[in-house]
Amino acid sequence: MGGKVNRTRRQKQRRRQEGGAFRVHPLFLLAGAYACFNRSLPLYLGAVLVALEHECAHSLAAAKLGFCLNRVVLMPYGAVITGNLDGISFKDEIRVAAAGPLCNLCTALFFAALWWLFPDTYAYTDTAFYLSLFIGAGNLLPLYPLDGGRVLKCALAMRTGGKTAEKICRTISAVAAALLLIAATALAFSGGGALSLFFSAAFLFFGAFSSGGKYEKISPDYAAAFSRGIEVKRAAADGAMTLKRALALCESGKYLVLEVHAGGERIFEAEEKELYGAVSGENLYKTLSEIFIKAEKSEKRSFYSRENAKNA
Repeated sequence: MGGKVNRTRRQKQRRRQEGGAFRVHPLFLLAGAYACFNRSLPLYLGAVLVALEHECAHSLAAAKLGFCLNRVVLMPYGAVITGNLDGISFKDEIRVAAAGPLCNLCTALFFAALWWLFPDTYAYTDTAFYLSLFIGAGNLLPLYPLDGGRVLKCALAMRTGGKTAEKICRTISAVAAALLLIAATALAFSGGGALSLFFSAAFLFFGAFSSGGKYEKISPDYAAAFSRGIEVKRAAADGAMTLKRALALCESGKYLVLEVHAGGERIFEAEEKELYGAVSGENLYKTLSEIFIKAEKSEKRSFYSRENAKNA
């Protein structure tokens, strides 16, 4: 009990040191002040809502893999987030990165379809359409830390390795930020409005060299769920099913009890708590039999070792 309390205290202390689960970057406040001065605050707040929708899509995609987002940092054009999904396949990391912009583009498509069915709604939804389209398409640019940059990093990593791919992507983003800064400076001297370009350059620069938020293992509060009562969902699966596919059987508001079979016979049961406890990048692609039977054998070896030590 004491160990659990100490672990909880350490987690809270770490979150305080990192700035909490939700943090606002100074550039975000500066952009908000500029929006007030420019009488475009409603438009800016709308962009913030679209950006939050974008990040929720990332979080849901990561949750399907057994990870959760532990920090969101609001920036002028979204949020800078670095997924720390150690051991995850590059294909799955691409899926997590693509979830945000695809969600925005689907939202834009929804509003476009709404205009087709109900033309009178255009005057009330055109801003939401263009914001969703702009943020969704903009995040597909191959610049780090935008989602397109993450996709590019994963694609390069398949050929060159993770470290080399990350260096290439961060270098491309730094060069793009420098070019934007030069363009903004030239535009400012010519008398044009260059503030948005300065913000874009700062966003790319800070995003390319900051660690951002991290994904960590989901750790639901089962004690609270059990105290108030929770419906049990029973399911059966073959031992050859991967942990990644098994996690997809979990449902919000229900506690999964999974019967694992082999050769038509039940070999063991795994509860939802055990499934999430086994989550790691490496284990995601292992079969249930590999994970839990190996763990059971390891526990037996540890037990016999302790007994032999006592008898010695």
